[in-house]
Amino acid sequence: MSAEFGRRLVANTGALAGANLWRIVVSFLLQLVIARRLGLESLGAYTVAMAYLNVSQVLCELGLPLWMVREVAHRPTARRAYFRRALWLLGGIALALWGGLLLLALWLPYPPELRQAIGWVGAALPFYAVSAAAAIVFQAGERLPLLLRVEVVTNSLILAASLVVVWAAGTVADLLLVVVVAQIISATVSLGWLARSRLLAPPQEDTPPPWTQLRREVAPFFGLSLADVLLQRLDILLLSLLADVRLLGLYSAAYNLVRVAVKLAQSYWRGLYPTLSRLHHQAPMQGRAVAHTALRYLLLLGCGGAAVSSGVASEILHLVYGSRDAEAARLLAWLVWSVPLFGLELYASTRLLVEGRARAALLLSLAHVTALALFLLPAARQAGALGAAGAVLAAQALGTVGGLWLLGDRLAPAVRIRLLLLGLLTLGAGVAAWAVPGPVWLRAGLALALYVAGLGRSGWLTAQDRARFLGLLRRSGV
Repeated sequence: MSAEFGRRLVANTGALAGANLWRIVVSFLLQLVIARRLGLESLGAYTVAMAYLNVSQVLCELGLPLWMVREVAHRPTARRAYFRRALWLLGGIALALWGGLLLLALWLPYPPELRQAIGWVGAALPFYAVSAAAAIVFQAGERLPLLLRVEVVTNSLILAASLVVVWAAGTVADLLLVVVVAQIISATVSLGWLARSRLLAPPQEDTPPPWTQLRREVAPFFGLSLADVLLQRLDILLLSLLADVRLLGLYSAAYNLVRVAVKLAQSYWRGLYPTLSRLHHQAPMQGRAVAHTALRYLLLLGCGGAAVSSGVASEILHLVYGSRDAEAARLLAWLVWSVPLFGLELYASTRLLVEGRARAALLLSLAHVTALALFLLPAARQAGALGAAGAVLAAQALGTVGGLWLLGDRLAPAVRIRLLLLGLLTLGAGVAAWAVPGPVWLRAGLALALYVAGLGRSGWLTAQDRARFLGLLRRSGV
């Protein structure tokens, strides 16, 4: 892997991770301010309106971004044709959804303020469609820092303007109007940066993808997008049916922290997806080598992070929430192990998509969602929040094993031994972080030092890896 190629991968994955992380931070801050200034009822109405927005955005995209990025990544001359087709399709769907939301708001038993907020949700969708179409070109052209700029501008505007609205004692409808204005600015900025980037510069083909190809190939990608939303929200929705406020509060406190790491893992593979799609057609052996290297780094970070975090879970909760609830700490210590497992499942899903096996990737996601739906409520009724965490881990393990089975990769005996060594190192780091006496910084530092030293001795972390990492940092100006 050349230094230039590695720097581009770091820039793309870092940009997508930064965009997702900033979005999470903005959402968390707004919910905190709304709850304290406007009350829990306003927070509930805002959460409902934003849920409609998130689901509507997935419906608006129709699975096109994942499919189009794969198709265009290795065909730069097709960017303009696919961009125009995406613009018309997403724009038409957005307008239809806007009308549907207006009718739905009239039918649902919501107060007038929430009805108006849902109407503003629909008004934001056509402008979101423009930004989403431009984002397809940014991703296919492996220019994800441009996507980061759009996300930072949009979410920073939403945060600043929403804080003004909250401090002026505005309504939830006013907060959603802010989203509409921010989406208008986002669409304008996206088109401006798209023009300046020259990603659509000639020579370009004028033939867009045929409608028959769209109907045949996009459906699995649409299913994947819906399944992704369910994997992020289904556990919370199901637990809310139990009407156990303490259980839901405990689970939400741990889940919100783990979700940050999960979104970062998603960003990691989404950032690599355009490059892997291009290499699959141009240099398949190099593409597979890049995927394997990326998986190795993710396992090293994910396993080490889970081990240390599980050992100091109580201190993490106290730092973030000011709480030392023992049950919440145990819950977090369990849930963090879903992060490396989910990273493995995402590796399998990404490779399936790159290799043109979208229906297999959809089957994997549906199996995970189904297992979660079947396991969660019985386990939560039987063992409370810890039972829910066990069900999440069981469903995640099923998804991970299913993904590796669908890939069909056979592990050589040497690879199995190295995986066993990684498991022992992870276990040792977790025990050190939990059992060693002393302050939290000492326990976490000692566990991390033992883990890194073990990686070097076992061959998981090589001198070439360290040199590559330091070289990328120097070239990135860090």
